[in-house]
Amino acid sequence: MAVMGIPFHTQTGTIDLSELEPRDFRPFAIADTLAKINRFNGRTCGPWSVASHSVLVSQLCPPAQKANGLLHDAHEFIIGDLTSPAVAFLRRDLTPLDSLAVDYAISQAKGRLDVLIGEAWGVDGPFMTPEVRKADQAALQAEMFFHFGEKPECIDAESAELCDRAIAMMRETEAQPAWWSARDAWLAQAEALAARGQFRLPT
Repeated sequence: MAVMGIPFHTQTGTIDLSELEPRDFRPFAIADTLAKINRFNGRTCGPWSVASHSVLVSQLCPPAQKANGLLHDAHEFIIGDLTSPAVAFLRRDLTPLDSLAVDYAISQAKGRLDVLIGEAWGVDGPFMTPEVRKADQAALQAEMFFHFGEKPECIDAESAELCDRAIAMMRETEAQPAWWSARDAWLAQAEALAARGQFRLPT
């Protein structure tokens, strides 16, 4: 048996992070993991996963960008949700050069994974297009309001409308907080987008 460079255990088997292949990014593996990773490192008032966030962003995106929206955080299947406050804390006592090295390492890891995921799913990158970024920011504003009572700060009418839609969608999702519901919602969105030809599902 070949020795793995970086063994990585998943519910669908052990993969080698040093030699990732398209089959390592199967829909169930990504959805199952993202559904168990809570946004804000678990500080929310109830379960709210990266899977739920990704579905929300996808639904807020215009039709041509929904695939990118669903996959924009798929790299967290491998590296987890590195929240902005956590990264800032890690950089706090570093020299400016070391701080840049941390940012570079994170950016490179996300970028490398996004390329591999895009190739596996047949989606041209980058995932974080301007449309996806707007939807992602609206989802974040809605999440901050919903979980922490922070008033949304929207830069224009379009952003405010997206945020209102996101809050309404989150209220509908609140009735199904179980992690497996988030997993199934992510998979359902992936299957619907694949049926429309927006990407192919790795097997």
